[in-house]
Amino acid sequence: MRVKDIKITQNLSVTKLIELTEVANKFESEIHIVGKHYKVDAKSLMGLLATIRNEEVTILTKGEDEEEAIKEFIKLLI
Repeated sequence: MRVKDIKITQNLSVTKLIELTEVANKFESEIHIVGKHYKVDAKSLMGLLATIRNEEVTILTKGEDEEEAIKEFIKLLI
């Protein structure tokens, strides 16, 4: 399992959240974004739309391609 705490600096428009879910679905690994009051599956657009904001979050990845997945999410969110 890989864990990375980050501060989201990107503008999280609906288009950006769609891009995040598309990228997440390319990976076999489980990818979760954890905020102060939530934990959401990054492969779920509805989950992201309902919860994620520009704030400090933790990215969790677990699986065969977890390293690539976490690197890609860091690029998209910072």
